[in-house]
Amino acid sequence: MGRALILGLAVAICGCSNEPTQRQIKNARVFEAMLTAVSLRNAKEFEQDARLINERYDAGEISEAKYKELAEIIEKGRAGDWAGAEARAYEFRAQFGDSGSFFD
Repeated sequence: MGRALILGLAVAICGCSNEPTQRQIKNARVFEAMLTAVSLRNAKEFEQDARLINERYDAGEISEAKYKELAEIIEKGRAGDWAGAEARAYEFRAQFGDSGSFFD
């Protein structure tokens, strides 16, 4: 009984579920919005989404590693390389497999 309780507490503390956190869900939403803007070559929406990504990074909601990848997409989009930005965005999303675009 004691071991089961300890194991249960360890699992709860570790957060060993496969469900994305609210942080990951919000990151996925802003990324998917940016991907849509890139695909549509919509500079106005793209800039709004890039701003949101920067704000989330500044607030500590996006890791340094993931932000560097997103910054590559933003740089390509701002340079007018929509095809390059789109290709890089799909590469970014592909790294998450079938689990969605959830990331920290």
